Amino acid sequence: MLSSVVQPADALLEHELSFSEPPFSTQLDPRILAALADQKFAHPTLVQAKAIPLLLEGKDVLARARTGSGKTAAYVVPAIQRILEAKANTSPASPEYQTTRVVILVPTKELALQVNTFVKTATKYCEGLIGCVNVASGGSSVQRVLLNDNPDIIISTPTKLLSLLQSKSISLAQLSFLAIDEADLLLSYGFKDDLTRIMDPTSGWIPRLGVQGCLMSATLSEDIEGVKGLVLRNPAILTLSEPATSSSLLTQHYTMTSERDKFLLIYVLLKLKLIRGKSIVFVNDVERGYRVKLFLEQFGVKCCVVNSELPLASRYHVVEEFNRGVYDVVVATDEGAGADAQDPAGTQQEEEAEEEEEADIGEKGGEEQEEEDGQSKNAEAGPSKRPREASPPRNEGKSSKRRKADPTSSLARGIDFTAASSVINFDLPQTATSYMHRVGRTARAGHSGLSLSFVVPKEKWGKDRNVSAKSAQHDEGTWEKIEKRVKKESGSEIKEWDWGNRKSDIEGFRYRMEDALKAVTGKRVQEARREEVRRELLNSEKLKSHFAANPLDLSYLRHDAPLHPARQQTHLKHVPNYLMPKIAALPTGGADVTDGAHIGYSKRGRGGGGFRGRGGGRGGKSGRGKKVDPLKFKG
Repeated sequence: MLSSVVQPADALLEHELSFSEPPFSTQLDPRILAALADQKFAHPTLVQAKAIPLLLEGKDVLARARTGSGKTAAYVVPAIQRILEAKANTSPASPEYQTTRVVILVPTKELALQVNTFVKTATKYCEGLIGCVNVASGGSSVQRVLLNDNPDIIISTPTKLLSLLQSKSISLAQLSFLAIDEADLLLSYGFKDDLTRIMDPTSGWIPRLGVQGCLMSATLSEDIEGVKGLVLRNPAILTLSEPATSSSLLTQHYTMTSERDKFLLIYVLLKLKLIRGKSIVFVNDVERGYRVKLFLEQFGVKCCVVNSELPLASRYHVVEEFNRGVYDVVVATDEGAGADAQDPAGTQQEEEAEEEEEADIGEKGGEEQEEEDGQSKNAEAGPSKRPREASPPRNEGKSSKRRKADPTSSLARGIDFTAASSVINFDLPQTATSYMHRVGRTARAGHSGLSLSFVVPKEKWGKDRNVSAKSAQHDEGTWEKIEKRVKKESGSEIKEWDWGNRKSDIEGFRYRMEDALKAVTGKRVQEARREEVRRELLNSEKLKSHFAANPLDLSYLRHDAPLHPARQQTHLKHVPNYLMPKIAALPTGGADVTDGAHIGYSKRGRGGGGFRGRGGGRGGKSGRGKKVDPLKFKG
């Protein structure tokens, strides 16, 4: 029978803890502390402050904490400490000195890369002492060599780890620490059976005693309760919420709009920088993402797309470049996480897809003409029913030669978009849980953030097949659930942005929006989709060895290049003067801060301000931690 040490919900830090002071300075190795200091880890987050001491004491931990709360460091730091202590107490001549002691299981390849990067950062002063191998992205000759050296830490998905155990490529006989990150997402991807087989005592893969467990999750579902018994023995259960001052920095808005007016609003908001800073625009399928990108390119709004069809290296590089400020707008495809996201043959398909990437690069010629013919016939059918069905039916027989969507990819969960000032739900997510994860991409690490959701009333859905999305049919019902979920968890309500009050200002841009939409035909969307994947495959595969030898050259690789530069209408990139004054002259701050005149977001404790436009001045300063209302237009 499992016993638990339950921490109270909404627990706050009693005082400002520091990694440079006790208890952390006395419990952690100086090399870990130095690496954390280099990364500006001065003060632990709530989950770090509660989980790290318990894990260092040897307790099992099940922690529920929101996205962006610092869960990765909460289990990586104690894991590294355990390895250092074990090696300090073992002779280098002993066969047990170099062995795999830590396994970290994650649901997606992108998250595996991020965890791997953090591990390498946290062990920078332990060079040659701690080895880490990420096996989630598929097999390679280099990876097999590294596994033969019994790395101290292995990062994997459950399916890949099970495959390695079955083939006896690795041994976990000396395993002492097992961490599962984003456990709820891992289960929703269908990994529960693989995890059960890995933990099966009769298999002999995992030692029955002496393995410390840690589960990190954004939610605690019934499935989590079932897995808890497999991994944890006597867990301390942490149900944590960040301080109210942090969560209150997220301002949430929605607006009721037609499917065509979505394009009008996204154009006005981004082109005129009514939302300043960096934005993530979420759509519900891959084809939709390319349609939005092609539309915005008509107005000179530079943006890049990221979806499960692109190679893993490209997806991860886009996120890194976005965080560094290279791009201001990312159109992200959130295809939804569910049981169908991971099929039983996931690993085999991943490896086949990797082997076929290079063959796909040169597949143009006569086959391309056949593909274009099939696409032109299907262009009038509107958006695909599901992301996996987005490819034209005529090419189903050639699916093995087309790029497969990565079944273990999620842009709404786990991915660390560290500097997003706003999240725009161009397509409303299909569940309240997905909504919470999407808006969790902003208002992180003390920054304020904004979310804006476009909701299509049922009577307005399906009026225009060319821009219609099937998922929007149920927007009203989904939105009711989202509002209830937000009110229950945060006690606040999502504000309506009634842009109809400024309709006369926005309507002046409608004819330009219509011109741009006419240029974004179904055939061009399909062409752009194919060419973007081919281009990214070239960048990812052909230049892999070059980038390995010349890592700085990655800074010259851009993902926001126009998909059809020759087909853009150049006059749409410039906003006429007669359209600017009413929009750009919006108040941008000053004395009336609490009235919501700010546009954009600000760092906590720093100046807020708005944007400088024609007829507008500089914004004033906001108070420390004050929430602002970026979308409140004043007449």
